[in-house]
Amino acid sequence: MLNLIKFITSPSLKILINLTTTLLLLSSNYSFSQEELLLIGRTTGKLSIAKNKQVRVFGFSKSLSGEITLPGAKIETEKNKKVKIDFWNISQGNPVSLFCKDIIFEQFNKKGKVIQTIPIDHMEHGYYSFTPNKEGTFLYYSPENYPFNLQAGMFGVIIVKSENNKSLIKENIVEKLFCSHEIDKYWHANELMDVDHSQLNNPITPPPYKPKTFLINGKKINSLKGIQSYEKKKNPVLLRLVNAGLCKHEILFPNNVNIQFISGKEKAYREEKKHKKIELYTGDSIDLLVSLEEVSKRQKIIYQFIKNDSEKTIYKASIPIFIHL
Repeated sequence: MLNLIKFITSPSLKILINLTTTLLLLSSNYSFSQEELLLIGRTTGKLSIAKNKQVRVFGFSKSLSGEITLPGAKIETEKNKKVKIDFWNISQGNPVSLFCKDIIFEQFNKKGKVIQTIPIDHMEHGYYSFTPNKEGTFLYYSPENYPFNLQAGMFGVIIVKSENNKSLIKENIVEKLFCSHEIDKYWHANELMDVDHSQLNNPITPPPYKPKTFLINGKKINSLKGIQSYEKKKNPVLLRLVNAGLCKHEILFPNNVNIQFISGKEKAYREEKKHKKIELYTGDSIDLLVSLEEVSKRQKIIYQFIKNDSEKTIYKASIPIFIHL
């Protein structure tokens, strides 16, 4: 009993109580639900693009320990629901901010007052909110030193669902995200990425853009296995296509693929004589409901990466429609 009394009145217990109280306050202030989330900006990631081959990347993550992935941290929410973001910039170089061309981001201070948008400096927090008024898939990214930060990996995807999406999921429809982009390894050299810290956001001048690596969801495009198993070909696929690269991306489907437009850039989709074509420029996205019932086992989707200035195709890849185990 004497020992218990000593412990209750000891400084150790007071420290423990203070620590517990602090943790409870932090957990209440920074909920990690999709309505209120922590987003971390980083500049020291590594992306594997081949066996024993990595490139340095910037990126967004939801934790300090998590690996940088491309696209970065995914934000999922619902139409007309407010999302709050605590953006913590731990990147070593220039200040950065968050931007989405199809969704309005508001920046506010710690007191909740809306302020003029300003980049967030190293080890500082910036607070954002947005309320999407339409469903779909959207690219968010750091607009500073555009297009360098985007190409370096500071981009992610926002998925906004609605009652329409919920009814699709209930019908056992598979969701698939294809976020396509390219990499020019010379834009990822330490000489460019090790930017000296500056509050003025000194411009970065990379060499002419000549990508040699072409990816979907951070994986080399020729490593993709398909969008659906052949045994489940009767189950449609909700395919979300996003262009996070600096080239134009053309996606060609066989004519016997049944495609229904759901959301996004409707003009990007058209039916042609030989195929059904999706044409996406930087930042464009489109959501499609794809039915594969009439597709044969060996048919493929064609991805083409096209230089904007010359309309020259610099890379072409075939992706199996069906996953072969």
